[in-house]
Amino acid sequence: MKVLALVLALAAIVSATPASRDRPNCACGMFVEMEDEVHKVFTLDPIDIDSCDAVNICKIHCANEFDRLTGGGDLNHETENGYKVGQEICLYMLNSNGIHNIFGATVYGYANLCDGPWMYDGQSTINKLCCYEGFYGPCQ
Repeated sequence: MKVLALVLALAAIVSATPASRDRPNCACGMFVEMEDEVHKVFTLDPIDIDSCDAVNICKIHCANEFDRLTGGGDLNHETENGYKVGQEICLYMLNSNGIHNIFGATVYGYANLCDGPWMYDGQSTINKLCCYEGFYGPCQ
């Protein structure tokens, strides 16, 4: 988790833009940690907030978005397009990162307040992510 936190903090610094720092916002994402790599695998619905001090409001919003998308942290939960959450992530990893196979990864929910460092929102999947040549399946 320390590697994940460090990489997420660095990513927030690099990706922050001056214009986006002017208005309070709360971004949400799902990340997977694999060996020494961290990958953002899903962007969840953000919200505008009143203050960049609203850490708890941001974390709660992101945790709720994570639960909504995953049906309580379940990678087998069906999304609006009919795919399972796990399949969406496997396709994203294949198409965006060229990663064909993932074995036994946990997906974590994170919040990003006012383009600061990513903060763990307390949510993670109840089952492990396994991708086989871009297809989601049970971990063996």
